[in-house]
Amino acid sequence: MSDRTYRIFLVDDDIKTLLIMKKYIETRIKFPISVNIFAYGENCLDRMDENPDIVVLDYFLDAIREDAKNGLEILRLIKSVNPDTEVIFMSGQGDVETAIETIRSGAYDYIPKNENALQRLEILLNKAILEQQKMEAETF
Repeated sequence: MSDRTYRIFLVDDDIKTLLIMKKYIETRIKFPISVNIFAYGENCLDRMDENPDIVVLDYFLDAIREDAKNGLEILRLIKSVNPDTEVIFMSGQGDVETAIETIRSGAYDYIPKNENALQRLEILLNKAILEQQKMEAETF
């Protein structure tokens, strides 16, 4: 088992949501993690040189800046720069077509924002980290 710290970026234009997610996962994820939060997808992109293991990304990111890229655009840019970074969508955008499009574009999974969203995020983050540990162990 790896004892390295896994880097998680959270991207949402709702600061309150970001703070709730950050606090929740810092207390619930069973692996060493560091969590950075971003209110803009563009800010997250500026820090991709830090090679986050996982990015949790909202779909609509224009509440603060009207000209902000949406989550799907940010996902595609993340994957073009860091194809190994897992991207989990967590969005209030609940239509099936959007979820399918994010998965087709390389998202690890899509979580609708509802009363079970944080628990599902916890499960997916633990699963993604376990999968990364397995891949790292196979390369040694």
